[in-house]
Amino acid sequence: MAGPPELDLDAVARVERDLEAELTDAVLAVLACQVPHLEDHYDMTLSQIAAHTEAAWSRGCPRDQVAVARTQGVFYCVPRRLRPWASTAIAAWADRTLELPRSLEKWIADEPMDGLWDMLCELDLVDPDAHEPVPAHARPDAAPALVPRLVRPVAAAVAAARRAQHPKFGAGRVLQEIGDGEARKLVIDFGAPHGVRTLLARFVSELPPGP
Repeated sequence: MAGPPELDLDAVARVERDLEAELTDAVLAVLACQVPHLEDHYDMTLSQIAAHTEAAWSRGCPRDQVAVARTQGVFYCVPRRLRPWASTAIAAWADRTLELPRSLEKWIADEPMDGLWDMLCELDLVDPDAHEPVPAHARPDAAPALVPRLVRPVAAAVAAARRAQHPKFGAGRVLQEIGDGEARKLVIDFGAPHGVRTLLARFVSELPPGP
């Protein structure tokens, strides 16, 4: 893959708006990596999430869940909205039953990666008796490290973005404005290594829009 994984922020926003949901950074990271095995065998793509979710809801899946992947009659769901302190968990929904959730990382290891190993064995691409893990280059986590929010906006959004300067964290892109007056806060993405910070607006200075 050339360059960091990317997703279109506008497309992410549309999905979140249509489902009244908020996808976590961990989910967006997996989607941005565009792992062929996940896309081909689990339909795990941003463009499919709304359809998966509507189908799951129509079959009785709790509406506080969003289906981010699907195989046959099984939907793999994450909470529609996650508390800030909670880690991303995914649960299988099938036959009107929602299984106990697992961490997204464990689900990838237990489900897609285990299935990928079986498929590689069937294709005689690996020795089934070797009991070796899937080669590093074939793993979903082999993609480059991703910045906070784990997506890059389209160029037009970058050009129009508000920017701010902080004496410690440097320059960053304003993602959100909260409140007003002396209590007004800005959510700013400073990139690595500082990440996304929520700061009182009076402690930063506005910069001209730009990349």
